[in-house]
Amino acid sequence: MANTNNKPTIISMAVLAIAISSVLHEGLGHGVVALLRGDIPTELTSNHLSDLRPDRLVDVGGTLVNLVAGGLCLFASRRLGERANLRYFLWLVGCFNLLDGAGYFLFSGILGLGDWAAAIEGLPHPYVLRVVMSVLGAALYRFVVWAMARSIEPFCPDRGSNRDLYNTVGRLPYYAACGFYCVAGAFDPLGPKLLFLSTIPAAFGGLSGMMWADVFLPKVAANAREPLAVARQPAWWIAAIVVGLAYIVILGRGVTFAH
Repeated sequence: MANTNNKPTIISMAVLAIAISSVLHEGLGHGVVALLRGDIPTELTSNHLSDLRPDRLVDVGGTLVNLVAGGLCLFASRRLGERANLRYFLWLVGCFNLLDGAGYFLFSGILGLGDWAAAIEGLPHPYVLRVVMSVLGAALYRFVVWAMARSIEPFCPDRGSNRDLYNTVGRLPYYAACGFYCVAGAFDPLGPKLLFLSTIPAAFGGLSGMMWADVFLPKVAANAREPLAVARQPAWWIAAIVVGLAYIVILGRGVTFAH
């Protein structure tokens, strides 16, 4: 089984996919929801949204948007047939959104930090809520990783024929996305504390399902069909450079809103 996937194209797609996931979480899930709720956003970065008043719906909006967007993208990727590059890109966008959404329940439940910790602040029995959040989050995260594995089978039919194949289509974009996300987060105006308490755990921990999703692949493929491959397409490289630089320069440093 030959591995003909183009790695620069995969890396470029990963950069674009994680940027989309982050903008959906912070910009749409938190920012737009804040505006709809009559709140006033004061600062938007790649890692956080600051606003003037606490609001539970604004806190949970980012996660909910990621789950909905991720589910739609994963579903759409399964409907594209042989259009390998677009299908794979939608798979990445779906994975990053779903892992971010599901992982947040575990992050907030176990560590007591982040959006869902803020959402339950002041509610009765917070430790019980954290335990429930952690258990449900673990179950949801496992389901998401299983769904990811089933959706990547056209590109990596099994885990036995070619062990390096999943390294390319599954683990390579993980490293690329995490590295890019942390570079942007290093410029956040809230400083190193946010980088180490939120950015790095959200990247390397929240997306870690990419590293072991292949356990849900069959040991041997049910048929001998040649897998799909991500073809060399320089347009993705150009898009990643333009969007990536804009993301770091604008959202990495943050946008401040007058109010």
